[in-house]
Amino acid sequence: MPSSSTVMAPSLTSSARSRRSYLDARDSRQDALAWALGRGHPATLFLALNIPGGEKTPPGAEALFVWMFNQLPAVLAGIAESSRFHDVLGPYAILCLEADPKAVKEACVHLETGHPSSRLIDLDVYAPDGRQIDRNSLGLSSRSCLICDQPAVDCIRAKRHSLHTVIHRVHELLAPFRT
Repeated sequence: MPSSSTVMAPSLTSSARSRRSYLDARDSRQDALAWALGRGHPATLFLALNIPGGEKTPPGAEALFVWMFNQLPAVLAGIAESSRFHDVLGPYAILCLEADPKAVKEACVHLETGHPSSRLIDLDVYAPDGRQIDRNSLGLSSRSCLICDQPAVDCIRAKRHSLHTVIHRVHELLAPFRT
């Protein structure tokens, strides 16, 4: 009888598993957004945390998310549907609105700039065709970096600030939401 051997597939490292689960979560979020966009409402709002680094829900992050979610009905008229979810990237919500997408984005910019900790929140607004309504479409400047006054995207690409410095700032911004 011939001998047989079992070849084990190489196991993924912990960081590779994390990257894979983050990618899977992003795909699921995109699917949920596509479903919401298909509902036919004039505006769709995607609310999520914007936490850099590997720990996506450090202490205070969930409370910040809930606080922002609870602010939305007072600021946004015409919420037709809303759903909240949670995955490895943290909590997120999708709201379908009977409102002009640019007006929704203007209200969201006010929310994002109304409290220092709101800098850790993303309020992305989409038109029915899936086009994202961004700050530039409203004539506004891009979001600034967590550390300096430069555009965040420029600092991220240039790696101007150490991850340690950025994470420290995140924890400072979350401090008011820790119980």
